[in-house]
Amino acid sequence: MAVPRTTLITGAASGMGAALARHLTALGERVIGVDLHDAQVCADLTDPAQRAALVARVQQIAPSIDAVVACAGVSPPVPGDTLVAVNYFGVTDLLPRLLPLLHRATEPRAVVISSLASLHPVDARLVELCLDGNEAAAREQAGKIGAQSYASSKRALTQWIRRTAVLPGWADKGVLLNGVAPGIVMTPMVAPLLETAEGREALAAGVPTVVPDYATAEQIVPLLAFLASPANGYMVGQVPFVDGGADVLLRGEAAL
Repeated sequence: MAVPRTTLITGAASGMGAALARHLTALGERVIGVDLHDAQVCADLTDPAQRAALVARVQQIAPSIDAVVACAGVSPPVPGDTLVAVNYFGVTDLLPRLLPLLHRATEPRAVVISSLASLHPVDARLVELCLDGNEAAAREQAGKIGAQSYASSKRALTQWIRRTAVLPGWADKGVLLNGVAPGIVMTPMVAPLLETAEGREALAAGVPTVVPDYATAEQIVPLLAFLASPANGYMVGQVPFVDGGADVLLRGEAAL
């Protein structure tokens, strides 16, 4: 009998993380959930010390992990410095720390939630600071620009995925790193915007779609599960859009 895979999911207490946890558990796989609360491992991803403690705790739970899926994320009106700390450094500082555990697995995978917002206007300075790994300066810059920190953090995250996926220690060691860029997903994170006419208009302007409804978390899960599984044996550094057509409407037919 095959040994069940073990997948670590950040943001596992709600939204896409919770939906993925339910899906994998139903398949008989083991899930290690990470979140601020209501999770097997509780940690604040804005705090570098808690990121390190999280990894130490996971090492106590499992000698190896087969996949990491980084679903944790926040959006406005959360302050900009918190946005960049969770959305960018809560991934890019954490995943390399987990590499030794992934290296012990037979077919390790890593998946990161980016966003269609990565196509929106960004603050170039914040993107640069993120990619340079300067968390203190990035958080300071994000605090100055506010809401634009969301798109900027996701643009930087997408670039980090593509940059990192081909570095030594990742695909060459079997750790296939990819992302997913959803459009609007009906999760607790976007619920406040959907409750007001002003919020719905802002969403429609920034994320136009050609389908009648926004996605449910369960509609994103199959792609996440595939990318985190051995069935994905050849995708490296890709961040496909799952957005109801928003990418095409915003960028047209250009392939690049």
